[in-house]
Amino acid sequence: MSSINGSGSPDQGSVKEPSWILFVSGPTGSGKSSVAKFLASRLGANFLEGDDLHPKANIDKMHRGEPLTDADRQGWFEAINEQASAYNRQQSQHHHLIITCSALKRAHRDILRESCDRAGYSLVHFFFLDAPESLLRQRTEARQNHFAKSNLVHSQFDVLERPRINEYDATIISVVPPLEGVQSETLDAAIELLKKEQPCK
Repeated sequence: MSSINGSGSPDQGSVKEPSWILFVSGPTGSGKSSVAKFLASRLGANFLEGDDLHPKANIDKMHRGEPLTDADRQGWFEAINEQASAYNRQQSQHHHLIITCSALKRAHRDILRESCDRAGYSLVHFFFLDAPESLLRQRTEARQNHFAKSNLVHSQFDVLERPRINEYDATIISVVPPLEGVQSETLDAAIELLKKEQPCK
């Protein structure tokens, strides 16, 4: 595991170390991209925008305000899995990965857990960004140039399964506070998590 220095960035060490992958998850409007990009910059990890991997049919469906089914998401999860596996085959120093993915249900997270384990990641963890539905609707109504509109928030809350206490690899982060506070809290949690995963010298 990469060691974490005082600035929150991994130290430059061996060429190949056990790799980790962090998912920043939660409903639309929760700020996944903003938090994930911040983590990637501070932890020296690769960033992957999960929304970019949606099949065109999914994007068209969400543009029309239609919620995705689990069948719709299957191809999306497969694309994420393929990208995660490719990153871990690079054998580069900065091959750790942070991905945005809603992962709304326990079953979704289980699919990602199993695939990342098969891909050889030594650590998989979910940071689930949480807020009341009303707040996320306000935020999605205010943003522009995104295919997921505010009417999708309610449909996501209809199927939402927040991580339970027995999902030991998941941390719930409230995104009610301002973004800067959310980013700092998530970074602190990630640094503590990665410190615990370091092998004993």
